[in-house]
Amino acid sequence: MTITFDPYDPQHLYDGVPFDHLARVRHERPVCPTPKGAWYLSRFDLVEGALKDIDTFRADLSAYSGLNGVEEVPKEELFLSELQEPTHGEVRRLYNATFGSHRVNKLEPLIREICHGLVDAMVQADIADLHRDYAMVIPGLVMTHIMGLPEDTPAKFSAWSEDGTILKRPCSPDVGSGNHGLQNLFAEQLALRRALPEMPNDVFRTLSEARIDGEPLTDQQIVTQLHFMVQAGVHTTRGLLTHLVERLLLDRDVFEQLRAKRQLIPNFIEESLRHDSPVQRTSRRCTHEVEVGGVPLASGDWVEMGIASANRDEEKYEDPESFRLDRPQPRAHLTFGAGSHVCPGATLARLEAVIAVEVLLDRVERLETIDAVHYPPIPGNLGHDPIPARVVAVR
Repeated sequence: MTITFDPYDPQHLYDGVPFDHLARVRHERPVCPTPKGAWYLSRFDLVEGALKDIDTFRADLSAYSGLNGVEEVPKEELFLSELQEPTHGEVRRLYNATFGSHRVNKLEPLIREICHGLVDAMVQADIADLHRDYAMVIPGLVMTHIMGLPEDTPAKFSAWSEDGTILKRPCSPDVGSGNHGLQNLFAEQLALRRALPEMPNDVFRTLSEARIDGEPLTDQQIVTQLHFMVQAGVHTTRGLLTHLVERLLLDRDVFEQLRAKRQLIPNFIEESLRHDSPVQRTSRRCTHEVEVGGVPLASGDWVEMGIASANRDEEKYEDPESFRLDRPQPRAHLTFGAGSHVCPGATLARLEAVIAVEVLLDRVERLETIDAVHYPPIPGNLGHDPIPARVVAVR
């Protein structure tokens, strides 16, 4: 019987990812077919090597947009990760100007204030939702501040994250030019800034003043990259924070260890990124014939980079299925990618995660589960379900 794996199976959202099956896949057929005709890479070495080989494996997120490949996407609607060199490197430098550590670290007081405000509300509620009242809210509020957007924007980010708009583009079959709410917001904000005597010194200005191959970015290119910043910096960070707070709720031992030893919090974040990968896979396309793990792949083949599986590879990690706060080299995982396409927002995601956990531990004596509630599995593919809890404040 042919071994396969379906990374798109919606049942994983209820039953959890079948990591026992993935262990068999890694051992018996590390490059295996999926029901949709793609190839799933399951071992750490294979995934890391393919992520770094950007000339052979091109990032292609078009399937999430309801399309059949980047060949169906207008050039101006290609996201950062889909751009090819040298354009990718030039645009990435614009991201670094906004999300580099020199700027991100200045956000700590703001993030801490946001988290304290959210905890204030949760401890007053009979039953709080750690997802909708905390994990889901933080990234949107932070990104709204970074981009200088209206106060009602975080709620829109959350709605677009939940209904899938954040993954679509104007060229998506069910959208159409002028009908994309998130991109329309950015187009309107860009026009408002240009009408001012001088544009504010923010990411809109950074992108507007940029030159790629000597030419300015078009309005659509600017809007597309702003869109991707939200997709990568709000949508996926939400998944990380959701996993963190749910584990604190369900694993009392971890909660108490972190309360006793705050220096373990960074390890907790990294172990969550590894063990509970918020992004469990990412899609690539073969640009030419190549052999991977002894399997010949053809030009145009879809390849799923099995990040969740690679992060639990027994050849890479000791006792990979256990969640450990004492794991050596805690950052040695593939959740933020590898090579030149590593996530440019990793520093911001880590900072938000550390502060979100620190504030909970400072303010909360314990988190209590609610009887008869089915809690979503961890990992839960970016987390869309409620996480009800009683949040008992420190007295």
